[in-house]
Amino acid sequence: GSAAINFAWVACGRLDAWFEPDLSPWDSAAGALLVREAGGRVTDCEGNEYVLGTRPICSSNGKIHDELLAVLREADATQLDD
Repeated sequence: GSAAINFAWVACGRLDAWFEPDLSPWDSAAGALLVREAGGRVTDCEGNEYVLGTRPICSSNGKIHDELLAVLREADATQLDD
């Protein structure tokens, strides 16, 4: 799949949220900016704000972000497997 299209869909409202457990910076930087500029929120899957090195990515319209993080915590899906 394409991370770029998923970020774009969150930014335009086609998706309410999207997460990916392992993205490289070149796959996430532009998309994270797109979502933020559209008023959404981008963090890691523990709720820490996105920075260039963030690998597990959670992006949302911002309205449901806390619920997204809670579901991922409950499913123990916030980090990559060791």
